[in-house]
Amino acid sequence: MSERQAPVDMNEASRAAGHEITDADAAPLAKAGIFLAGLMLFAFVAMVIMFRTLAYVQPIYEGTEEPHPLSDTRAVVSGPRLQPDPPREKAQLRQSEDDLLTSYAWVDRENRVARIPIDRAIEVLAATGLPQTTGSGAASD
Repeated sequence: MSERQAPVDMNEASRAAGHEITDADAAPLAKAGIFLAGLMLFAFVAMVIMFRTLAYVQPIYEGTEEPHPLSDTRAVVSGPRLQPDPPREKAQLRQSEDDLLTSYAWVDRENRVARIPIDRAIEVLAATGLPQTTGSGAASD
């Protein structure tokens, strides 16, 4: 190959700064581009051949494998386990939780245990305070 000469009008400051004095050689770049395009074309053709071969071979082997030994023990699900309307179901859940927190009801009528609204429970607790315990909290021997 012949030696390339630097352009004569190049600034000495640019040369001192380490700038390139010639353009990039286009031949290796073009060869690399052609190689990559050929590689992509080869991969595409190979995939088409592979998929067509598998589409031909798959029906031959369908139904020939043995069933899994535990396949008969699996539970059969009647339908998909999906929520058809998650926002509505979440709103219903929140409403039922709010009903529990804001209403009176018997928990155990025989032992006279009732549920009161949480706001009322806070008022009662603020007025009477927490119950005092006599134990130290440590386990006894």
